[in-house]
Amino acid sequence: MPLIRLPLRKFLSFLNNHKAALLFTGLLAAYLAPFVILRQNAHFTINDNLDWITAWIVLVESGKAFSLTGTVNQMLGELPRNCLPSGFNVITWLYLVLPPFRAYLVNVLLVHSIAFVGMYIFLKSYILPEKRQVWLAWAGAAAFATIPFYTVYGLSIAGQPLLFYAMLNAFYERKTLLNVIIIVIFALYSSLPLSGVFILAVLGMAAVYDFWKNRVIRVTFWGAIALLACSYMITEIWLIYNAFLGSGFVSSREEINRILLGQSRDWNGVQSLIADNFINGQYHAVSLHKYILMVAIPLALLLGWRQKRERRIILSLTAFAFGISVFYGFRYSEVFMTFASHVSFFNTFQVQRFHWLHPLIWYTVFALSLAVIANVRYIGKLLAMLLITLQLGFLFGNNIEYDLIVKKQTGVSVLENAWLYENISYGEFFADSLLEQVKNYINRPQSDYRVASIGIYPAITQYNGFYTLDGRLNIYPLEYKHAFRKIMAKELDKNPFWQRYFDYWGITCYIFPAELEYYQVRKSYQQKLNHLELDIDAFKKLGGEYILSAAEITNYQENGLEFVKVFREGWSIWEIYLYRVR
Repeated sequence: MPLIRLPLRKFLSFLNNHKAALLFTGLLAAYLAPFVILRQNAHFTINDNLDWITAWIVLVESGKAFSLTGTVNQMLGELPRNCLPSGFNVITWLYLVLPPFRAYLVNVLLVHSIAFVGMYIFLKSYILPEKRQVWLAWAGAAAFATIPFYTVYGLSIAGQPLLFYAMLNAFYERKTLLNVIIIVIFALYSSLPLSGVFILAVLGMAAVYDFWKNRVIRVTFWGAIALLACSYMITEIWLIYNAFLGSGFVSSREEINRILLGQSRDWNGVQSLIADNFINGQYHAVSLHKYILMVAIPLALLLGWRQKRERRIILSLTAFAFGISVFYGFRYSEVFMTFASHVSFFNTFQVQRFHWLHPLIWYTVFALSLAVIANVRYIGKLLAMLLITLQLGFLFGNNIEYDLIVKKQTGVSVLENAWLYENISYGEFFADSLLEQVKNYINRPQSDYRVASIGIYPAITQYNGFYTLDGRLNIYPLEYKHAFRKIMAKELDKNPFWQRYFDYWGITCYIFPAELEYYQVRKSYQQKLNHLELDIDAFKKLGGEYILSAAEITNYQENGLEFVKVFREGWSIWEIYLYRVR
C-alpha cells in the first residue's frame, strides 16, 4: 500500500501545483479537437485560406521546391518558380512529407500550439512575472491561442509572442542560444511581406529610440534584429530574387489601382475605417478584442488606479494600437491613395500591415488588465475569472464547429466575420471523388491538357491534379494576365464590377462571366449561363482544351464548345458540366 500511495500522492501534488496549466491546456485541446475528430468534414475559411493552399501543393508536385529558377506548368501557364512560396518555409516542408490534408491539419495544430506556449512564456517572463500571476499567464495564453488565426500564414501572427520573448531576452542579454533558435524558426515559419517587414520596422524603431534615450548601443539586441533580417534574406530568397535579381517578367501587381477599385476614402470614410479597425480589427489579423477594449480595459483602469506600472503599460499599448489603426485608416485616404498611385512600391505593397501586431498587443493588454483586476480585494479574482470565461466563450463561439453546434441548438450565433465562413467542409470544397470522375472520364495524363473553371475555384481542380490556365497568386506575369483577359474580354465589358476587379486587382486570375455575382456556384443555385461570350481562340492559344463549369452553359455551341457530360454526386455541393473545345 505505501508503494502505491507514494506515486498517487506525487501525482495529486503535480495536479494541484499545475492545475492552471492543465486547465488551460485542456481548453486549447478542446478548441482544436473538432478539427482532429472531424478531419475532412471540418469547416475552414475558404477566402485566402483553402483557395490559397494549392500554391504549396503545386510547388511540391513540380519537384522544384528548392529550385531558384525554372518554371512550373500546373497553374497559370508556364509560371516562373519564384512566384510560388519559399522552399525554406515550414509549411512547404509539411506538404513535402505529408498528404495535403494531413499537412494542412498539422499546420493548424502547430500554429495554435506555438501561439499558446509562446504567449505563456512571453507573459510569464516579462508581463506577469510574479508567482501568484501564473494562472493569469496561462489564461492569457489560452485566449491568444484560440484566436481563429489564418494558419496559412504560419507564425506570422501566432508566433509573435515567442519572437518578442527572444527579442526581450536579447535586449537584456539573456539566453543567447535559445534566442537564435527562436528567431531562425520564426523566419522559417512566417512571411516577410505579411508581417516580417513590419516587425523589423517596429524593432528597428525601438532600437533607435533606446539608443536616443540611453545613448547605449545594445549589441546583442541589434544583433538579434540583424539575425532576423538575415534569416529572412535566406528564407525569402525566391521573393528577393524575383524583386531584385530575376529578369524576364513584369509582375501582375504593377496594374493594381486602388483608387479605381474604389478603396480610397474621404475624411469621414477614413474616420470610419480607424474606428472599425480599432474596435473590430481586420479579418486577416483577427483578434476578436472588442469586449477586451470595451470592458476589461476600462474596468482595469477604474479599479487599478494604484497600480501605476500596469496602468502605464495598458495605456501605452492601447495608444500604440490606436496609432496603428490611425495609420491603417490614413493608408486608404484620398491623399495617400493619390500619392501612392504614382509610386509603384506604395501602390503594390500593403504598407498598412502594422495592424498584424494588433492581436499580440490586445492580448498582452488583456493579460495585464486581468492582473490589475485580480489584485482588487475581495472580488478581484472572481471578476478576472468571469472576464476570462466570457472572452474564452466568445473565442470558442468563433470556432466555426462550435458555432454550428450552438446555432443548431439555439439559433444564436456570435460568429464575427461570418461572411468568411460558407458552411462548406474541407472535403466538400475539394470534392476529390467528383473530380476523380472527371479525370477518369477524360482518361488522359493530366499534364497533357489544360483546363479552366467557371463557378468553382481553380484551387479545387489544382488540388485534384488538373493543369489549369487559371489560378490565384500574389505575383504572376503581367503578360499572362493580359493574354488570359482576352478569353473573357466581352464578359468584362458587360460587368463593370468584374472588369475593375480583374483589371485593377488581378491577383484572382479567373474567368468571370458577367451573369455571375460570385466566385462559386453551388449545385443548389441551379445557375445557368445563357449569354456567355468567350474568345475560344484566345483560350486555345494558351493551351486550353476543357472548361469545367459549375453552371450550365446553355449557349455553349455559340462559344465553340462541345458539351461532354455533367458530373454529380448526391453528397457534393458542386455539379460539374464538362465542355471541350471544338
